[in-house]
Amino acid sequence: MVTQESCTQKRRVGPYCRAISRGAIGEINGRSPEGKFLRRCEAELVEHVGGQPTFAQALIIRRATRAMLQLEKLDSKLAIGNWTDHDARTYGGLSNTLRLCLRELGLRPPASKPKSPLADHFSRPPKRSAAP
Repeated sequence: MVTQESCTQKRRVGPYCRAISRGAIGEINGRSPEGKFLRRCEAELVEHVGGQPTFAQALIIRRATRAMLQLEKLDSKLAIGNWTDHDARTYGGLSNTLRLCLRELGLRPPASKPKSPLADHFSRPPKRSAAP
């Protein structure tokens, strides 16, 4: 028997939720804020790789979007002040996973800026004049 109370309860998605581990969308409702976040991130990464990702790229994109969602949830937990040592270790691991996924998808570090003439001048060793 379905009661009104059981129909009105919403499942909350937390940083360690099983729904996150079941695919890019998994059991997450696509109309929920989490589902919209996953879809937006997935669409942007698909666009980044040219619109037609290979199978391997699609796997990496799904992994990256799940990591981004978990990181967002952990950011919220940090903002509330309910942070544990386990959260800190998980955050570090997820950040590294996301960094590696994005690197595999072709995200490259920005090109280094050219030095200014003043910085170039001070980086050179001083010139010594010949003794008379």
